[in-house]
Amino acid sequence: MKNIIRLITAVLTAICLFVSVDVAAKGQVRVSGRILDSSGNPVVGVAVIEKGTANGTISDSEGNYTLTVEGSEAVLTFSCLGYIGQDQTTGNRSLINVTMQEDTLNINEVIVTGYGQTVTKDKLTAAISKVSSEVLERGAHSNVLQALSGSVTGTRISTTTGQPGSSPSIVIRGGAALDGSGTPLYVIDGIQKPDLSDINSNDIESIEILKDAAATALYGAKANAGVVLVTTKQGKRGMAEIFFKAKVGLSYLRNTSEFLAADDYLYYLRLAAYRSGNTASLSAPGPYGTGNVYEADGNASSEGVYSTMFLTDENAFLLDQGYKSMVDPITGKTIIYNEFSSRDVSVRDVAITQDYNISASGGNDRGKYYASIGYYDEQGFPVISGYKRISMLGNGSYKITPWLESTSSFNFSQSDKLGVSDYISGGEKNFFGIMYSAPPTMRRYNLDGEEIICTTNWENGNWAAAQDFFYRRHTNYRFTFNQGLKFNLTKHLSLKLNGMLYMNMTEVEKSNKAYLSKPGIWNEDRGRSDSYARGVTQTYNAILGYENSWGDHNLNVIAGYEYYDKYNFGFNAYGQGADSDDFISLGYFDKTEEANIAKISMNSTHVRERSMSFFGNVMYDYQGKYLASFSARYDGYSKLVNNKWGFFPGISAAWNIHKEDFMSDTYDWLSSLKLRAGFGQNGNVNILSGAYDLQGNYGKTGNYNGTYGILINKLPYPDLTWEKTTSVDVALEAVFWNRLSASVGVYNKVTSDLLATVPYPSSSGVGSQYTNNGKVRNRGLELELDATLYQSKDWMVRMGVNATYMRSKILQLPDNGNENNRQGGEQVYDPHTGKLIWVGGKQEGQEYGAAYAFRMTDIIRSNKDLERYAWYKDVTPAGGTIYGPGIWATLTAEEQQKGQLLQPGDAVFYDVNGDQVIDQYDRVYMGNLIPRWIGGLNFSVAWKGLELYAKFDYALDYVAVNSRKRWYMGLFQGTFNTIKESKDTWSEQRPDATYPILMYADNKYRNNYRVSDIFYDDCSYLCARDITLSYTLPDKICKAIRMKRLTLSVTGQNLFYLTKSSLYSPEYGADDESGYGIPRTVLFGIQATF
Repeated sequence: MKNIIRLITAVLTAICLFVSVDVAAKGQVRVSGRILDSSGNPVVGVAVIEKGTANGTISDSEGNYTLTVEGSEAVLTFSCLGYIGQDQTTGNRSLINVTMQEDTLNINEVIVTGYGQTVTKDKLTAAISKVSSEVLERGAHSNVLQALSGSVTGTRISTTTGQPGSSPSIVIRGGAALDGSGTPLYVIDGIQKPDLSDINSNDIESIEILKDAAATALYGAKANAGVVLVTTKQGKRGMAEIFFKAKVGLSYLRNTSEFLAADDYLYYLRLAAYRSGNTASLSAPGPYGTGNVYEADGNASSEGVYSTMFLTDENAFLLDQGYKSMVDPITGKTIIYNEFSSRDVSVRDVAITQDYNISASGGNDRGKYYASIGYYDEQGFPVISGYKRISMLGNGSYKITPWLESTSSFNFSQSDKLGVSDYISGGEKNFFGIMYSAPPTMRRYNLDGEEIICTTNWENGNWAAAQDFFYRRHTNYRFTFNQGLKFNLTKHLSLKLNGMLYMNMTEVEKSNKAYLSKPGIWNEDRGRSDSYARGVTQTYNAILGYENSWGDHNLNVIAGYEYYDKYNFGFNAYGQGADSDDFISLGYFDKTEEANIAKISMNSTHVRERSMSFFGNVMYDYQGKYLASFSARYDGYSKLVNNKWGFFPGISAAWNIHKEDFMSDTYDWLSSLKLRAGFGQNGNVNILSGAYDLQGNYGKTGNYNGTYGILINKLPYPDLTWEKTTSVDVALEAVFWNRLSASVGVYNKVTSDLLATVPYPSSSGVGSQYTNNGKVRNRGLELELDATLYQSKDWMVRMGVNATYMRSKILQLPDNGNENNRQGGEQVYDPHTGKLIWVGGKQEGQEYGAAYAFRMTDIIRSNKDLERYAWYKDVTPAGGTIYGPGIWATLTAEEQQKGQLLQPGDAVFYDVNGDQVIDQYDRVYMGNLIPRWIGGLNFSVAWKGLELYAKFDYALDYVAVNSRKRWYMGLFQGTFNTIKESKDTWSEQRPDATYPILMYADNKYRNNYRVSDIFYDDCSYLCARDITLSYTLPDKICKAIRMKRLTLSVTGQNLFYLTKSSLYSPEYGADDESGYGIPRTVLFGIQATF
């Protein structure tokens, strides 16, 4: 602590020394001029700043500017978005005209580095990637992260579900955990938030991704997984502008599985049941059984739910009412049936998205403002789901005096989100698994026209009708307020004081009326639950800044203090027993009956965490050639005890080689060449809940021998310390002819002292204890290329591509006595030696995510094939060992009764060690669950006001098991529908089929449809994420209709995947089972500026 205080004192002393030697103001000089582009047109809004000071102005609508500077040695910096910045020394000139060159590659764009600091791209020394508002505003997104896919090297953004309002996952440079995960720190206008769900993408000016520790060290203890900096739009000096944007989209669900029509369903399901010996189901009431009764009430009896029957004289009239007929493959009789699935009324064919935004901005020399309001509404595909959000943002600044400026901002959002998980456990996963495979022979109406609600239960039935029995509300309110004051103490020294408040409130109501749970059975519990959660975060900081330029030297220094306080409160209550559907509040529930009292519960939670931090940053450059930056943060955190304080440094440097004299011969073709390198360290304790996990955890109340008490379920560990991530990266960046930019970088990131629980035996009386017990390494290669392929007065053709290669290795795990301190995993035969080895799980020296499974090598096509497998033996099936005919003949009757005989249609699997026995060790490598390569590419062609833009992203070299396909084809649910691949299964009529014989519930787990290579997908994909065609009307037309600008557009989002995978979402990177596919969306937009 003393050393840190000495460091801070030294920095402040240095600042004072710089101030003390600041020369007295020389005679002031008034400079003016005009700023034009390369075509001779005036450039509006160019920032003209006296270098090293806050003194500046902007050019007006004619490109004119006027500024009073201190003396003839003053240097003016001219900068504007879309143009290459330049410096001009005033000398004795009072008139300085400037021609700005278009920056098609954003060579000199301004990068936000944190805590109000900015730097131009050519002087950036750390690994920071910027995404501009142009990219963010093209589509319509409930979460702005969805717009970043494929835009940033080293960053994987995966949209794993189509649920409206869901947050994509983001992992920066392999994360910071053993399994490759890691949530970055989100900072929005200086305020730390848990995610970006409340931010309207139309309000964002830019997003910076801080990737290496040299960049993230300024955020210290919370930034080991990277930082996402969001800067919202600010007003600009000049004439007030009003912006209006509207987008309406049509979404179509991406379903990669084609299910059987009712006639094929009956054919294959009845055959499967017959082959499996389940003959009783063929004549019973059910989806493929013929025991259904058309006169029965489907809401009162299971006999009336489905339509399948043998044709008789009494029911023949149903053929005139839409019923169809087919020949039964078992009996040869005629079957009649109605073709209908509960999916037809429970899942929307088209979901509508609406996005409306209106904003106003403006300002003058004293103040600036930006204000907006937005409304977003996205329907989900389950008829009961959707997401709505209203958002408001206000940013303003005002110069109270020449030395004091006030900045204020607020953001409010209210979102209402409903999904299947608000109704049933398992959520969308279970819903789509059920709805997609719902039997297609359901009756929709009884004979009297009443709509049938249930099948086996209401969850499997008609959701459009069932939702009338349930009330659900899930509302989230978020409010942020930021007030800042900036004191310009001297020409070069400033002090910023900021106070920030963030409030997050969630209200959830769930209420059930009496509802039909099964045909003929009403649930009258009338359950009701209410929950409320509120989080209040306060952040206060003071930042002293010093900026100066003298001669060839440029210096920017900040030193700051920050206090952070977060308090979360939650309450929930549940009860059953209301007397009627009209009284749903818990206060009306019957509390006189003991049975109801036992069903009433309530609970509350209180969690607080605090931190105190000292931080600083020094940026220096000499002649723009040699650049260096040093950051440090000293954090104290309430989540730790004996190791409460942590020091996190970061240092980076860069060399602009192209500015050297010896590079003068390259000026005509080499615009920029920069070598940079960085080193730093971050920390993390976010895995701890904030309730002093390190001091032990107390569980629910207990009763021992009649005495009430509190139970300890986790042992304390006061010596717990920070997770630490240390990273090193090196990159080379080049720009050629001001048209082609390229960069290549490598990084090495090691996270040590990983926080994880160590389990204890049940005899100890506690479950686990947190310790620092792991280390993981991530390495990667990042490549990026951007080019302006062609540019003229009317044409602009651009392209960009980026790629990242990533590998990880687990270096250390807690000692547990296992080989390589293995956690989980499985043993398999080494295909080279035949010996058993451990694979998968988490092991020292191995990469996480290795997948192993059986490999199907053959299908028994005929009895003759059985001769080749006479001595085949598979001991893995739950239904008993499968024997080839040679072994079978040697078994006793009792042994045969416990086993199964290999038959035509059965699958045969690879025997790794050649011992003629298939057991759990005969699994082989399928691939890795985490992609090796990620990246993106974009292309745009613009002609006058017409532009075509396309953006793609990709992930390569990874696999996932398609359990959904296995579940459908194995008929593990028995009566549910299956997919078209089931028509390519073995039968006597189709001996050369691709898949094994189709049997009811895999014939009691014969394991033909076990997890094997036939259910592993190569998930490598290329996704057409965004394709936009837009047209901006000519200025003459806009002026005629009193508009400044009018643009019309049509956008396709997530239009297609080029992939071998049949998963609903190949980018999920793991088993999506029956998940929510990412929809295709077509958006129609209009954008007007007044």
